[in-house]
Amino acid sequence: MKVQECNNQSLINKYYPVDHEDSFSRVLNNAKELTSDDFLNLAFSKYPKWIDWLLSLRNKLVKPLGLKTEGRLPDMVKDQNKNEIIFGKQDKHLTFYCSLWCSPQEDNNQILRITTVVKYNNSIGRLYFFIIHPFHKIIIYSILKRTVNMASTMK
Repeated sequence: MKVQECNNQSLINKYYPVDHEDSFSRVLNNAKELTSDDFLNLAFSKYPKWIDWLLSLRNKLVKPLGLKTEGRLPDMVKDQNKNEIIFGKQDKHLTFYCSLWCSPQEDNNQILRITTVVKYNNSIGRLYFFIIHPFHKIIIYSILKRTVNMASTMK
């Protein structure tokens, strides 16, 4: 199922078909309209310590499997417009893309959505994502909630 946005123009639709998709959204009530760059900066500029710890543990565990663990987020940006930014990475086991989408602001409200799509390139990729999926959901939900809280204090 493709993400339905205004006129089906979501950039993430270019990356279908996929084996897995999830999407989380929250409403932001704020006087300042966020752009996709604002969303990216708020969401991924600094993680809470528990997320840093989980990501560090994941990197140590998957490195022997040949999964890529290095890379800076700005280097992974694949596509962008005012309301959406796509970043992602491909390795021999799986390919993922993540969309950070901001609706146009209406009555000081804006919807922020994080959508992740994953293609499994082999059984190791499928197993890896099966293991990390529960953590992925918790982390993405936490990042989205934290982003909305930080953005709501912006002037």
